[in-house]
Amino acid sequence: MAALAHVSAILPFMGVIAPIIIWATQKDKSEYVAFQALQAVVYQLLMILAWFIGMGCYMASFFVTFFTIPFAGGNNGEINPAVAPFFMLSFFIPFIVFGAIFIGGAIFVVYGLIGTIQVFQGKDFRYVVIGNRLDNYLKKNK
Repeated sequence: MAALAHVSAILPFMGVIAPIIIWATQKDKSEYVAFQALQAVVYQLLMILAWFIGMGCYMASFFVTFFTIPFAGGNNGEINPAVAPFFMLSFFIPFIVFGAIFIGGAIFVVYGLIGTIQVFQGKDFRYVVIGNRLDNYLKKNK
């Protein structure tokens, strides 16, 4: 059950439902499974939050790109040679931001799969920042 909670990171938005159900049904039966499922819930919620922030940056980069168009014009509708390199660079920024979102999402999924493999082998897996903080929070509230 704990491995199932981590493998659900493959489906970033729908996958958060499985660890919530696993945590709710197993929290009284197995402390290990409950901790791993709760960790997967927090990890996937952070993944969704990172996606929203990334898409906000992506949309902002588009707006900035389109707002530079009036400043690039010279006489007769031609591009001013002094600003041409910066103007062309501004068209690549949205693609760079989207590429970073794609690579970041892939890293999130791969790290979730690493957690799946570790838990499936019976090892205690903790996400880098989430695991220890969640453990301290749960110990403090017992």
